[in-house]
Amino acid sequence: MAYKIIWEEKGILVTFSDTVTEQEVKAVNDIIYGDKRFDAITYQIADYSGASNILISPKDAKIIGILDRTSSIWNPRRVRNVVVTKNLQFIPIAEIYLREFEGTPWEGRIFETLEQAYEWIKAD
Repeated sequence: MAYKIIWEEKGILVTFSDTVTEQEVKAVNDIIYGDKRFDAITYQIADYSGASNILISPKDAKIIGILDRTSSIWNPRRVRNVVVTKNLQFIPIAEIYLREFEGTPWEGRIFETLEQAYEWIKAD
């Protein structure tokens, strides 16, 4: 269980490594949403490419998505949420998470690389 939170000029990059659990993702979210810089971000990237094992169930993904959806109240601007992974078993779970943003200004996508994620974020 390891993660690193990097605050960038307009957003956040979180890199996960080793084994990732839903408790770890919730802990990261608590740190991010408790920081006053959160109110001004325009993107969040969760990079799972360094994770060797992702222990997040579809139910966990839905709950995390609902919690994040609630956070859109504090930052009502359009925030692009990105999941970076090539893990074929995790992609459907990430899709469940991202569906929770429907009907909010927030939007989400899954990319295989960080480079693709940054291209999308900067596409405006």
